[in-house]
Amino acid sequence: MRRRTVWTVRLATAAVVVGSLVVSTASGGTAHRPVAPPATVVDWSAERQTVDGFGGAFPFHKAGALQRLGEPLTSQMLDMVFDDQSGIGLDIVRVMVGDGGVGVWGDQLYDGPTQTIEPEPGRFVWDLPDWAQRKADFDAYQVWLMREAQARGVETILASVWSPPAWMKQNNSVISSGPSGPPNKLRPDMYQAFADYLAEYVLGYEREFGIRITHISPTNEPDITTGYSSCQWTAEELRVLVRDHLGPTFARRGVDAKIVLGEGVGFHEGFALPAISDPAANRHVDVVAAHGYSGLIDAATRATPTAFTTSHALGKTIWQTEYMNQGAPRDRLFVNNTISDGLRYATLIGNLFDETRLNAYFWWWPVANNGADGSDLIRLVNTGTPQSGNPTENGQYRIFKRYYAFGQYSRFLDPGDVMIGATRAPAPGVTVTAYKDEATHDFTIVVVNNNPDDVPLAVDLAGGFPLPPETRNDCKKGGWAAFVNPAFRNQGECVSYVTAGKGPISSVVPYRTSANENMKKLADIRTHGRSFSTTLRGQSVTTFVPKWSELPALPDRKDVFSTYLAEENDGQSAGLRIVTTPEHGKVVTRVRDGSHLRWTNVNFADGSAAGFADQKGQLRLHATVAPKAGGVIEARIDSPNGPLVGSMTVPPGSGTDWVTATTWIDTSPDAANGFHDLYLVFTGGDGTLFAVDRAEFSD
Repeated sequence: MRRRTVWTVRLATAAVVVGSLVVSTASGGTAHRPVAPPATVVDWSAERQTVDGFGGAFPFHKAGALQRLGEPLTSQMLDMVFDDQSGIGLDIVRVMVGDGGVGVWGDQLYDGPTQTIEPEPGRFVWDLPDWAQRKADFDAYQVWLMREAQARGVETILASVWSPPAWMKQNNSVISSGPSGPPNKLRPDMYQAFADYLAEYVLGYEREFGIRITHISPTNEPDITTGYSSCQWTAEELRVLVRDHLGPTFARRGVDAKIVLGEGVGFHEGFALPAISDPAANRHVDVVAAHGYSGLIDAATRATPTAFTTSHALGKTIWQTEYMNQGAPRDRLFVNNTISDGLRYATLIGNLFDETRLNAYFWWWPVANNGADGSDLIRLVNTGTPQSGNPTENGQYRIFKRYYAFGQYSRFLDPGDVMIGATRAPAPGVTVTAYKDEATHDFTIVVVNNNPDDVPLAVDLAGGFPLPPETRNDCKKGGWAAFVNPAFRNQGECVSYVTAGKGPISSVVPYRTSANENMKKLADIRTHGRSFSTTLRGQSVTTFVPKWSELPALPDRKDVFSTYLAEENDGQSAGLRIVTTPEHGKVVTRVRDGSHLRWTNVNFADGSAAGFADQKGQLRLHATVAPKAGGVIEARIDSPNGPLVGSMTVPPGSGTDWVTATTWIDTSPDAANGFHDLYLVFTGGDGTLFAVDRAEFSD
């Protein structure tokens, strides 16, 4: 199935052909001498920046869709987003500071603005006589979401302002007034009122709802003006706001929320630059933030080297606070839901932490009922009817490969972890980043292999990695003093520990996302002499953690965005055999009439390969086989005799030439719709019908 890269040293040789045998000769040694595989050195002592976490945003009523799912699905979705035992463990929630634009744009169910705490100058909602009656419905979706996230361990909440209330604006609106209308900007005489408004928002949400807003951003994309909540700012205006109003107001009123500045469309420090270059303003700026929709380079896998030059010089914290696949056709291409999309984001995240010294990375909507696949990590399937004002969730959902690729970082890294040094690119197409928790001795190593082939890798754990001793020799010659997990008082105590086998075996646990795996928990790998060796599957992201901090395997949910390897099936009929071929690696052979392969728990969702309503039911299945006698390949669900959802006829062949057969899949409600086991059933005449390599879906 996969080809493995062979690493050799080629000495000066001469090839001599003797009949059909090729003999290589070399002076002074063997013609082909195997050498050590590529290696990365991970250095525990090479500390870099602190990780603040991974986040996701829930503005525009996206939490409402989660509520409407009902139990147990609502809790399942929340756990998949925020829990690191059964999900990807997001640490930060981003919400929208309400602007009161209800009725101006959008609606109150699917996509729209949120109530403001100050509907008119000087009158806050919690000071109104009917507040007790209003409270339960005020910003209800976001308040509920923040509480649910807090219950799952989230402590960091970023509240961003899309627009101040209309009465503070030059155009008296939370949205653009068009090219001929007044500017979509804050009035110059309202800077202090806006600062007071944000201070009251932070204090009021903690007092009224028990929600601690830890970070506040006065802008969201200050470089655009749109038909939804927005407000334009210049970088100089933001400097004045922070220096003369927001910072002093927070200090005077005892608001401890950190100020996040920037959040422009492009990934650079431009909108925060005047403020952080002014010492009087800079002392109030805690985080420099930007979005990733422009300014990324190398196929959007890294930032420009000068994007945060001043921020680095000043030691500022840097967050990427919003990014997704955006705009047609990118958000509706099948390939952008597969491993190629996941690899791009895994590469981008690693590059930003390594090269840009990023502290936090956010996705836009982690889970949402949305009109395009590209915006979400998990998309709630809808009925396809008009969404404005009408709940359309049908209880199905689609999990994309980027969910798992994102989780290869977010599930295992915690706020307060520190990035540490690692050989960044030990082989072409392979990148490595590493992180540690000094207090718990946990560590996380994330390796991205963008190559189509498998690559061997040696990982050397240097700089005092807190591994337990493996042998008596580790304790001798003062070696006992270097151990901290556990620590020893003398050599004898260390030797006794090893002899008695008291501690855990020194090993790492890998978790892998690839074309056919979704953060699969793999077998432990023993460490030897503070190193371990592994083989990176082609086009994969693998995370390694120590045995003492392993997490459970995620529930096995397969999807139409994965490849189904014949040799890695979940069940097969008797008589089948796995062999290795030069072109396709491991394949299944001796397929005869009545043979079958099974893959469990495949999520067909609404039967669409790409998620738009006009593409519903457009799903094809491709089987790569080497026909001998040939025959029919049936796609069935739930059992070898279950409903037939597709069929492919393959003519006889040589048994060694590979072909791909294709069928449309029946995705009607009683067929491949929702979760089912997938069976490939083979029928034909006598003898061997096929060798089977893989199956995969497309639109």
